[in-house]
Amino acid sequence: MGRRLHVLGFREGNPFHHVLELSEECVTIECIIERVGVEGAIYALGRRVEDKLPEGASEVYLLSPPPGPVAARLLGPNERLDFNMVYEVLSLRGGATGAGALVSFAGFVKGLVEGSTVHELYYEAVRELAEREMMRIAEKYASAPGVRDIAVYHYHGPRRPGDPTIYVFVTAVSRHQAFTTAAIVLEEIKHKVPVYKLEKRSDGEYWILGDHTRIPRKLGR
Repeated sequence: MGRRLHVLGFREGNPFHHVLELSEECVTIECIIERVGVEGAIYALGRRVEDKLPEGASEVYLLSPPPGPVAARLLGPNERLDFNMVYEVLSLRGGATGAGALVSFAGFVKGLVEGSTVHELYYEAVRELAEREMMRIAEKYASAPGVRDIAVYHYHGPRRPGDPTIYVFVTAVSRHQAFTTAAIVLEEIKHKVPVYKLEKRSDGEYWILGDHTRIPRKLGR
């Protein structure tokens, strides 16, 4: 069974988290780079690999070096984000490009709203449209002075209380730039990305607007 290769970045048209299958014979950095068509550094099991992959390594991360946002993805309800992997990749990229701060934000479903129990928060979105707008926002703020990388992940489908709904990561030269940019990116995503939220709770169902206004959903008889 081949090793799984995760390509991080956008060089040669490779999207973030695109998975390729490598043959068991392709175990050197040169072989992998030749197969994938990008330059970068390889990380396996959280460790830098100098020449060969360690025995038993099942996943390899190929890090593309160009600046700009690392990711803007819509996640399915059953997908789990490898938080540690994203943190390590952004830290390594940031350290190589002069960043000194990484800020991460995680949003999750509230279990109690306005005194009513929340059973589920359902996100509806058209993947292509949502990811395009998320990428536009990420690219816009990743080009700001002092900002190095932005990664945004938003879930769609059913989410229950305590489930994550959105992750925002920002690396920047200073902590002030990282905190400020993360807050701005989050607010712009909430107001401009076409992801629609339906809150199902003990007193009915409500559509939630970007300004937190709730509109009761009229259910058919």
